[in-house]
Amino acid sequence: MIKTFFYPESIVFIGVSLNKLTLGRIALQNNLQRGYEGRLYGIGSEEGELDGVQVFKEIKDLPETPDVAVILTPAKTVPGIIEACGDRGIHNVVIETGGFSEFSGEKQNLEEEVLELARRHGIRLIGPNCVGASNAETGMMNAFAFFKREEKESDLSFISQSGGIGNTFIRLVNDSHIFWNKFISVGNKLDLDESDFLEYFLEDKNTGKILLYLESFKDGKRFFNLAMDSKKPIIMVKSNRHPETASIAQSHTTAISASDDIVDAAFKQAAVTRVESEFDLRLAVKAFNLPPLMGNRVAVLSRSGGHAVMAADACAKYGLDMIPFPESFIEKLKGIYNTRVIAHQNPLDLGEIFDYTIFIKIVEETLKLEEIDGIIFNHMYQPSYEAEASRTFLDAVQKMVKKYNKPVSVSFTSNAEEIMDIEKNHSYPIFSSPFEAVAAMNISLEHTKRLSFRNNRGETAEYTIDHTAVNTIKDQCKKEERIPLTHEALDICRAVGIIPVPSAVVQNGTEAASLDLTYPRAVKLVSRDASHKSDIGAVILNLTDSEKTSAAIKDITLHVGTGTDSPAIDGFLVQQMAPAGEEFFIGGRQDPSFGPVVLAGFGGIYIEIFKDRAMRLAPVTEREAEEMLRELQTFPILEGTRGHGPLDTEALIDVISRVSWLLHSHPEIDEIDLNPVIVHRRGKGVSIVDSRVFFK
Repeated sequence: MIKTFFYPESIVFIGVSLNKLTLGRIALQNNLQRGYEGRLYGIGSEEGELDGVQVFKEIKDLPETPDVAVILTPAKTVPGIIEACGDRGIHNVVIETGGFSEFSGEKQNLEEEVLELARRHGIRLIGPNCVGASNAETGMMNAFAFFKREEKESDLSFISQSGGIGNTFIRLVNDSHIFWNKFISVGNKLDLDESDFLEYFLEDKNTGKILLYLESFKDGKRFFNLAMDSKKPIIMVKSNRHPETASIAQSHTTAISASDDIVDAAFKQAAVTRVESEFDLRLAVKAFNLPPLMGNRVAVLSRSGGHAVMAADACAKYGLDMIPFPESFIEKLKGIYNTRVIAHQNPLDLGEIFDYTIFIKIVEETLKLEEIDGIIFNHMYQPSYEAEASRTFLDAVQKMVKKYNKPVSVSFTSNAEEIMDIEKNHSYPIFSSPFEAVAAMNISLEHTKRLSFRNNRGETAEYTIDHTAVNTIKDQCKKEERIPLTHEALDICRAVGIIPVPSAVVQNGTEAASLDLTYPRAVKLVSRDASHKSDIGAVILNLTDSEKTSAAIKDITLHVGTGTDSPAIDGFLVQQMAPAGEEFFIGGRQDPSFGPVVLAGFGGIYIEIFKDRAMRLAPVTEREAEEMLRELQTFPILEGTRGHGPLDTEALIDVISRVSWLLHSHPEIDEIDLNPVIVHRRGKGVSIVDSRVFFK
């Protein structure tokens, strides 16, 4: 079905005028100018002929059933047109018309009517509020803007939520001698969405790289699962990063897990390359048009000492290693050219050389080195007498890159007209500065590393869960219209094998005195009305005997009060105090689009003020859980610092993995906090002392 949108044998454009330049007329004529060889028809208010294309007044009058209908008429006319398309047997419709839900919430009903009609007739929809599908192979384009046909085909396909951004990017990449294969603008995503087209492009033999511009996900989890299995690079601009929320976070997890952080986590797991703008998107495309950088060992070759220093700074920023050249290579260089001033080192200053054949030889000898994974070449030149030689050099670099399958990231510095001419007319990607050239190498290397990790992340451990225990607590909470009490939340942890410190619920000091728990102890209020117990003085620690335990229960009762505005007292949780350790936080929640998410970090100011936490979509593997810990800025604390031994990271990995599996297995658990998790020294495990759980 989706293939038909890109390879239609016939298209009807609805909204074509014989007398004035309407969007429908532009879209139709665009296909004629681009050389689309399929059959074209128009629908307008008058019958006639436009540039050899028949225009009819009614869809029912068409001489055949077109493969695709493209609607460019006012929003209020669309339901009737969908009905007419259905009656004519047209099953693929593009609604380019705006004025639906993107314009006003009041238009929601109009979209619902359109979708209901489409489903009744078995029609698949693109849009509304879009510019539809285009295919550079055939010259077919739904867009209502004139584009010349591309000089050559490419393996680059593009999905955009915005038609304007899509049009901008197509022009932007063409100006850089980067071409595209297929383009789709999804608009409001009333029916088909980004995941539908991602799935198609992943299977499309003519698509090798996939670009996306999105403002939202219709089904983030489906997109993530497709990306996780992708063998093709996926590059993404995701905007709308900081939407204001109308709700107050009910748990710590929600407060510190913004939706854009979840997008970042999903992209990291799935090896999706995220960039900030359409200009950065172009940079990434250039990087992926080179062979992948397989390691961080690079050589910097530069015709300018200053540019070499800039490149070296950029390499340091991105962690690219300019390793020393081997002695055998230096001896070979001496045989290629004689230097009078500059030393043979990395970065290699080529400022004394004006013979371009020497440049080519040096690049090739550098590519031959097993110790080097890629090259940054800074080329500064005068176009008045070096323009032709520079293009010859670029031709040679292109051939060597193909031969040795290693990237050479070339930065060209000259006047604007010269650079623009090379950008538009030479097929080898160039960069405008040493920093940009190194940044492109970093994009490539990061993708290589993320892809390797993704493909070797291991299997998800399927932990045993006492589902009966979880469901019993859930049903009781639903019946009583309350959240789980503290001991119930800890029992939910216990159900997945996360064992809390020994504890018991009592109603008074007498019951507490008879408990078989060691001292020191902690006493906490159990209340359906108070999830943040410490905020209301309902937690007392380090109680050393039964008298102090009883007194603590009385103190808490007096402190919280018994009036109508006081929180309910459902009992008191008496716990054995955990041994001293570092406070950690592990939590998770259900994201509306991406599903279960798990996060972790050191507690206190580290997570609240410095936002030092790691996040992944659940379920995670143990290797992914370990990577979460290594991602923390505070990871050195886990490894041990200043006389303190390393902490038990294995125990943390286990808890993270189990929380992840619990959220995956019980999507009715909306949020869960384990805070604090007390982490002890290596081999001593962790202590689970508090938990909060919220059901949907």
